[in-house]
Amino acid sequence: MQLERDYRDALSSFATGVGLVSTHHQGVGKAITINSFASVSLEPRLVLWSLDRKTQRFAAYDEADHFAIHILKADQKDVALHFARQDDVSSIIQHWRANDHHVPITDDALARFECRRYAHYDGGDHVIIVGEVIAFARLSDDPALVFHNSQFSKL
Repeated sequence: MQLERDYRDALSSFATGVGLVSTHHQGVGKAITINSFASVSLEPRLVLWSLDRKTQRFAAYDEADHFAIHILKADQKDVALHFARQDDVSSIIQHWRANDHHVPITDDALARFECRRYAHYDGGDHVIIVGEVIAFARLSDDPALVFHNSQFSKL
């Protein structure tokens, strides 16, 4: 039987984009770093991302009726690392503003997808969260931040 580390190493050979999911929970704007974003459907407009059940921040994102996904630029590695550790948006980015659903959003990203909760699915040690895109914007043509072989890189 192969070790979990071997499995993770094999998975890391697939390059993924890096993003943030932001939401509003108990009066506080929050964001978490993700690399599990995917398009699901064009009609209706659906996207998905996966949330680790073991994260201490699970409830804020699992319970969110609205959230936004921000695709990060190549020069935003520090932002990705910050929100991998903690999630209070007021602590790092000054460019955040609240949308109509009180979700913090920023224009400092490659693209943004503002979503309403569409479905949640069991995904083993993760929850697969599907959002219906209610607003979106392509914000920049800069290179993307990617994660490959357990390291940040740029496209």
